[in-house]
Amino acid sequence: MTNLLFSDIDGTLIRSDGTISDHVRRLLQKIAEKGHGLILTSGRPLPSMQKVHDYIGIDFPYSYLIANNGGLIYDCNKQDAIFEATLSFEIIDQLQNIAEDMQFHIQTYTENSIVCRRETEEVKCYASRIKMPILLSDRLTGALTVQPYKMLALSLRGSEALMPLKHRIERDYGDRLTLMFSQDGYLEILPISASKGNALRFLCHHLSIPVEHSYAAGDSENDIAMLRAAGVSYAMQNSDETVKSSAAFVTALDHEHDGIAEVLERILASS
Repeated sequence: MTNLLFSDIDGTLIRSDGTISDHVRRLLQKIAEKGHGLILTSGRPLPSMQKVHDYIGIDFPYSYLIANNGGLIYDCNKQDAIFEATLSFEIIDQLQNIAEDMQFHIQTYTENSIVCRRETEEVKCYASRIKMPILLSDRLTGALTVQPYKMLALSLRGSEALMPLKHRIERDYGDRLTLMFSQDGYLEILPISASKGNALRFLCHHLSIPVEHSYAAGDSENDIAMLRAAGVSYAMQNSDETVKSSAAFVTALDHEHDGIAEVLERILASS
């Protein structure tokens, strides 16, 4: 039976320098040769994820990208979206007003760019990491031609500094939005239907592969729904305790030392 690996990118599959080891690459190649699938999952927008997919450079029979924390599922082989969940222009304007009133950086995305009002230190650090250009617009919706998949609030002071904003948005929009941290200081703001867990279930159903044959690996709060939905779940050793308690297994090694190899080896052993 085909197995699907749903793997987070940052802090899970790739090291802090954005690379994977030769050992991990060989294991991924074996998984592809056995007929299994690799589904990259991330809070990153699609263009940034496509760069990671191209860097890995292995052809899998099942190759998908779950971008924007589940807001978009993209078929790499057909080069087409099979699921989308977006935010309305109205709510983009409202959230921009709230974030600016509370003096937090907030941004959204066009197809190829980050959109924000000012080029803050937060967005410069973020853009450098995900390799996307910055487009400035006083009103974020003024730069958009289609509804975006998510918004992102950033703080160089970490997630704790963003908690007042998170509580405010949850109070006013908790029935319409999902909020979670994808990394320290990264507050993801998504449509209520978007999550990595929902995306995992959708894709398994779409491919007629039982959820029991899904493997998930992650390290952050935005991975918890995916870990809980998967047939077999691994939290990375570098995860915090909340994430570790949401997974069936915890890798012996962290993402800097090929912790993902433990998951890959288990998939190969089950083949």
